[in-house]
Amino acid sequence: MKYMTIKLPYFSFCLVIIATIFSGTIFFPSSTRVIAQIAQAEDSKSDRLAKVEKVTKAMFDSLIAGEYEQTKGFLSPSLKEYLTVAEIEQYWQEIINNMGSFVEYKKIRPVQVFDTYTVLVSARFESKITDFSVTLDSNQQVTTVDFLWIGNVQENAEKFVDALTRGNYGAARGFLAPKLKETMLPGELEQAWKKLLAETGSFKRRSESKIVESSSTNLVLVNLEFENENRSFMIIFNPLKQIVGVDFPESED
Repeated sequence: MKYMTIKLPYFSFCLVIIATIFSGTIFFPSSTRVIAQIAQAEDSKSDRLAKVEKVTKAMFDSLIAGEYEQTKGFLSPSLKEYLTVAEIEQYWQEIINNMGSFVEYKKIRPVQVFDTYTVLVSARFESKITDFSVTLDSNQQVTTVDFLWIGNVQENAEKFVDALTRGNYGAARGFLAPKLKETMLPGELEQAWKKLLAETGSFKRRSESKIVESSSTNLVLVNLEFENENRSFMIIFNPLKQIVGVDFPESED
């Protein structure tokens, strides 16, 4: 009997625990709610990434179809202000001229970093496979598109300067490396150029340019003539032929 007297309370305690678990009064439901919230957040994130991927593909589809006005509709307001439909067409045609017609998408992979999204697009053209990096803001509007860099650094430096001198600040920004683009919007480029004009007088022409090569970067000097004085732009490129720095030296006179 002593054996049974000791065992019955233990057995009863086990029954109480089992009954409590099944009745939902123990602490497990709160843990379940947390797990459910995490799952819901993951589902929401997956939905956002799926939408970002869809937006990016739709933008590229419009480029491929030659619907450049539609392409512009995917851009953020700050980018729309400085990038014309004609310039969008020009960039895409330059890619087609160098790589041939678009064949197929190889991979589209979206990644979220805080409130922004980066979508890596791998695409096959007639002559090669290349990658694009597209950045979208929290409203899922495109803020940057990094195309394959065509030509050499000297050509890119001259095109960058030409875009500045013509007031095509969105086009000029297209030559910048992704990190520099984060802080250098078309409006900032416009302010920098106008500040320079206030010092030098009106722009006259671009003269010669030359490459100064180093082990890690390529440096291009572009000479410009202004109304009051001449200046040389010192433009620094990374190995991907993207601009990582621009310096405006003082007067040469």
